[in-house]
Amino acid sequence: MRHYYIYLLKPEISTNYFGKEWLIFQLFVEGETANKELREIIEKQINYISGTIPTLLVKKGLEKSLKTRNDFYVLQDHYYLDVKALDSKAVLKDHGNMLTISASGTYQAETVFFEVLRQINPAFFAMDFENKNFGWLNPVKQVNYI
Repeated sequence: MRHYYIYLLKPEISTNYFGKEWLIFQLFVEGETANKELREIIEKQINYISGTIPTLLVKKGLEKSLKTRNDFYVLQDHYYLDVKALDSKAVLKDHGNMLTISASGTYQAETVFFEVLRQINPAFFAMDFENKNFGWLNPVKQVNYI
């Protein structure tokens, strides 16, 4: 099973750290492994660079994009996608300051959730600590000034 932690980072952070995603990932890893005193400092840093999840926008975006699918349903504010034909399942949960996606099987179901979130805001940053995967759901394009 794969577990993703998704934070909405502030626009200036997503712009300044494009191409340096490993630094953001490292901050979150240290937050998980640090002692209590250091963890409090890192949590403040994480709160500073991340914004509140726009719960209503996420809810409307998911329902608008996925309402016609037979394999999508909502139970107790958790969003489920079960693509039986492709043996792919995922559940998205909103925790206020972050979203989580737990997925199993093929990558189809989680990809659908990622696509909806990508359309809502370009600054979502996803991390899978167990497999050391991380990145933007919608990479911010760098502007080249001539």
